[in-house]
Amino acid sequence: MYGLVKTMDDGQGGKIKLVGNALTFIIYKNYFGRDLLIDIVSFAKNNADAGMVKKFNGLNIRTVEDLATLTEIEQEQLLSAMGGFRFDTEFTLNFIAALMATARYPEKPDVIDVIVGIPPHWIADSGIITELMEFLSLFITAKKAAVSHSGGGL
Repeated sequence: MYGLVKTMDDGQGGKIKLVGNALTFIIYKNYFGRDLLIDIVSFAKNNADAGMVKKFNGLNIRTVEDLATLTEIEQEQLLSAMGGFRFDTEFTLNFIAALMATARYPEKPDVIDVIVGIPPHWIADSGIITELMEFLSLFITAKKAAVSHSGGGL
């Protein structure tokens, strides 16, 4: 399986598996009716200073392909803008739920069941938030060498 896999302590002696990969985008959209990439960029903008917000608005990021056009420096700036985030409970819960549901694929759990399964202390736990940042960076940073287009015809 491609992507990032983490097993986290639930605080009660159990473990919860989180998986982030391309399927996470689809699950997030199906559960919440929103585009994960747009929400990640919005989250970054909400946590950036005024100069960075102006720059992000100028980048006009709407698709994964738009992220691929960013330079490595711009990708790093986007990530660092999220480093000292202002708390957003809805986004955090939605993102965790999508990661948990991705881990349970091909099962299709009810979104309420997934959210109820999120340990309440995770929402404000700095260690958990640090782990989530790793997942966010997975979706933002693009390895340009990994995408190759071959020309030619039949």
